[in-house]
Amino acid sequence: MKGRAWHRRLPWLALGLAGLLALAPVTAAAPGGPSVLRVPDDAADVVRRIERLTRWAPGVVSVWYYDLSTHETFGVRADEVYTAASTVKVLIANYLYHLAATGQVSLDEPLAIRAVDWKDGSGILNGVPDGTRLPLREVARLMLVHSDNTAANALMRRLGVQPMVQYYRSLGIRYGTPRMHTPGELWEGNRIAPEDLGIVLRNIWEAARRSPEPWEELLGFMRESRSKGRIPAGLPPGVPVANKTGSKGTSFHDAALVLDRRPYVLVVMTHGMTARQASHYIAAVSREVWEWHVRRGVRRS
Repeated sequence: MKGRAWHRRLPWLALGLAGLLALAPVTAAAPGGPSVLRVPDDAADVVRRIERLTRWAPGVVSVWYYDLSTHETFGVRADEVYTAASTVKVLIANYLYHLAATGQVSLDEPLAIRAVDWKDGSGILNGVPDGTRLPLREVARLMLVHSDNTAANALMRRLGVQPMVQYYRSLGIRYGTPRMHTPGELWEGNRIAPEDLGIVLRNIWEAARRSPEPWEELLGFMRESRSKGRIPAGLPPGVPVANKTGSKGTSFHDAALVLDRRPYVLVVMTHGMTARQASHYIAAVSREVWEWHVRRGVRRS
């Protein structure tokens, strides 16, 4: 998994921590969102803590953080490319709600689940009778809350894989190729970096602030996600989190909007560990980032 040099937004600012860690400005913005971002002055502290924490991890750990109030960001191997696994469902949902917000689809439109959509793994729609009809918003809910693979396939078939890929590429988000046209091709080439996944979450938040309808519904579905054992496990009880996990082989991830009074985006992606090991390290990174984020808030108040 080599980090890509192509299509970078700005050169990474190296910190010289064993040559592994970096802080990176980001410029790809949602329409109407922030375009000038900066690295926090005290980011080196949390990066060192993350380096110490993950030094003896049996696999690779990458992190991307973005403060939604100050538009400050840092990354730890944040341009490393991973299999996206089920975190791609955030991209599918975001694209659906973009189309709904711009009047191109109705979330009440019924979608027929076809046998071609059936996919083993997580979820509850696999094997439902061919032709079962559900509103688009319900299919999206099942995809985000239950990580339903069949729901993801049905939405991709309805919306189009290549239009979705082109939408993200037009925003500067490095996902997909011109050769992706079917759900099967998307799953086969389903790869993304933490930075790009985090920018999608940032864009959802910015869209919800500009226009709560329909974006608050999407955030609500992510808050209801059944998978809370990674980033949320590193937070104090009661902190609301809108997140989506992904798991495939030895790759385990979590992508979250931590909805504190000073909300932030946190994406942690891993490779080369068991599910238990990865969940431990993701929760530990989440705890370090939370404590640093809170200390910064206290200093600013």
